[in-house]
Amino acid sequence: MRNPIICLAALLPACTTTFAEPRVLVSPYLAVYRLRGDLGVQSQPAPGDPLQDNAQVPLRTFGQDHFREDVGVRADIGDGFGGVRVDYYRLDQGTARTGVLENDWGRLLAGDTVQMRAAMDELRVGWLEPVLHVRTNWRDRPLQLKAAVGGVFTHRDLELRTRTEDGNRAQNVQIDGDVVAAAVRLRATWRDFGVDFDYAISPNLSLGGDHDGVQQDAEARLSWTMPLHDVTFFTGYRYSRIEAEGTANGFGYDADLVVDGFQFGVTVTF
Repeated sequence: MRNPIICLAALLPACTTTFAEPRVLVSPYLAVYRLRGDLGVQSQPAPGDPLQDNAQVPLRTFGQDHFREDVGVRADIGDGFGGVRVDYYRLDQGTARTGVLENDWGRLLAGDTVQMRAAMDELRVGWLEPVLHVRTNWRDRPLQLKAAVGGVFTHRDLELRTRTEDGNRAQNVQIDGDVVAAAVRLRATWRDFGVDFDYAISPNLSLGGDHDGVQQDAEARLSWTMPLHDVTFFTGYRYSRIEAEGTANGFGYDADLVVDGFQFGVTVTF
């Protein structure tokens, strides 16, 4: 991760407007997210046999695809809109229920009753520079519209630990890697209210690891700033698509996953 951070640091001196009077915004938040999608893993019918491809299995079969509370924290350095953003989120979700496999899945067999525990560390480091600022009035109150463009570097380490209900067989899948994405940010503010929208897309711009294909991330937030205070309360929704290919215990896997859900938090400005 060192190279992207060095690149961001090299760009900062050029951002004279964004960092003329830098501010620091810290935003802890409660993330009510779920992990869903489909994941297929090869298997070997018998020792010495060639590996066979298997159909993808929905994660709900393993007891995922349910909402759970986790935590994240975000820090912004800049003019309050553009600049550098660092966001860390920890996902830790156990099995909501067991399911029965319809086909082989790595070391697990068709007919097995299975469950899964998922854990992920995600770090996003981005830099966006404002390119548009429009001021107007709506209902005799100032309305501001802003836009910024830039890039986001994302590191993910997702571990899926799957086993049979009796614990006789297990199959773990580790998905990790680094991705660079182009990003855009939009903001509208009126009175003490604000609406933010962030979107990032990476058309197979992986720096290494298992990420493959198009990665997308979209986030919308509604906020309210307490008058005469540097405190903002917000609620939002995030949708993050994760595509990956790799190997797990010698078996190839193909993942098409989504992390999505709601967030609630507060921003404090220093």
